[in-house]
Amino acid sequence: MNTRMRESLDAIFKPRSVAIIGASNKRERWGYSTMFNMLAAGYRNALYPINPNENEVQGVRCYASLSDAPDGIDLAVIVVNASAVPAVLSECIRKHVKGGIVITAGFAEVSSDGAALQKTIAREAVEAGFYFIGPNCWGIWSSEANVNTLFWDLPPKGPISFVSQSGSLGEYLYNATQSRGYGISKFASCGNQACVSFNDILEYMGDDPTTRVVIGYVEDVGDGRRFLEVARRVASNKPLLVYKAGTSQASARAARSHTAAMVGNDAIFDAACRQAGVIRWHDFMEIFDMAEALCYQPLPKGNRIAVISAAGGFCVTAAEACGRMGMDLPEMSVETQAELRGHMRDFAPPPVNPIDCIARKNNKAYVDIIETVARQDYIDGLILSPHLGKFDRKMTADKMVERIKNAEAIAAIPEKFGKPVVCANEHELSGPVFEIFKGKHIPFFDNPMDCAKAMYGLVKYAEIKRRV
Repeated sequence: MNTRMRESLDAIFKPRSVAIIGASNKRERWGYSTMFNMLAAGYRNALYPINPNENEVQGVRCYASLSDAPDGIDLAVIVVNASAVPAVLSECIRKHVKGGIVITAGFAEVSSDGAALQKTIAREAVEAGFYFIGPNCWGIWSSEANVNTLFWDLPPKGPISFVSQSGSLGEYLYNATQSRGYGISKFASCGNQACVSFNDILEYMGDDPTTRVVIGYVEDVGDGRRFLEVARRVASNKPLLVYKAGTSQASARAARSHTAAMVGNDAIFDAACRQAGVIRWHDFMEIFDMAEALCYQPLPKGNRIAVISAAGGFCVTAAEACGRMGMDLPEMSVETQAELRGHMRDFAPPPVNPIDCIARKNNKAYVDIIETVARQDYIDGLILSPHLGKFDRKMTADKMVERIKNAEAIAAIPEKFGKPVVCANEHELSGPVFEIFKGKHIPFFDNPMDCAKAMYGLVKYAEIKRRV
């Protein structure tokens, strides 16, 4: 990436002033939602709506043209008809705007004429040192600058960044943030990639200090050699998770139709991911579960996992899922089993691994069992189902305090032993006990299979780090 492109991307993701060209008071227009979303995100730096037919847009002074707006604009968000885009881009160049987002569709994804127009505007922009994301994109979310062109409601702020060749998949990202509370640093819909490619944004997010984990949705990487180079560099510093579409004939056809993608050989892409240290996963939503665990949990030293639960079915399904993904469940040593039996009743099943602790002597014994297992050198990570439950009027103060202390002890396992913990629970994820786990960033999932997948992400990236 050249210096000028990086300056443009800084202006796009961290702008001190934004012009929205095509901003509107009409709810049915895209320019309305773009302006609304920027205001709703809490963007408080200079904001200049541009529309020759309005004096104000959503309560903000409007300018007839970009030339009429103040100088020193960092970012231009363009939501005008495709035929008007070339003139607007020329105006941005004359105005010395640093970077742009062209949300407008109607270019290479629809026709050869559109492709020719896209090529022309990209060439002129690059020659002038004005780089833009798009066209045919949904734009970005940047938590550090409160820049939002696509979400009606805001995702929580956090350390996950996501670059996508589909803007609509940003909605699924938003769903993940709402249902799980996952925090997002940056999102970018790269559209047709006229002058800023998927690989460029991937590199930028890889260098971003507010990003701990990068997720990519890709249909076509374009320059395969550059993807390999960028991905290898990113993955050496932080986890890079990728979901690639276009692996079947039907999905490849769909990819070509909506973003002008040239879908390549999937086997070659798979090999490139392995070579670069990219974690490729086949389920788009599960990739966010992996990312959340990778953000906060310590990396395991190996693939040896312990499963501990008061539910036999949880133990069986978690063990099976771990086995399918190449993780081992080593048996507890004879000495450890004897220690574990000291916390269980006589009729408890043998504490081998997985460990069914339904017959533990008391609730404190569950904590003792977990800590005993976590101390073992032959265990690298733990999958648990700690009881959450809600406080009710029948519960005594002593019981409440006991439950809180137990939760604090379990939530401290990663920090105390340097081993990752992932959990599932059948109860609603709310209440004071859950807040203790949440405060320590212990990930909770719906079922033991999802726990195993998140643990796999940790194991896999630990392998990558050891290799590089």
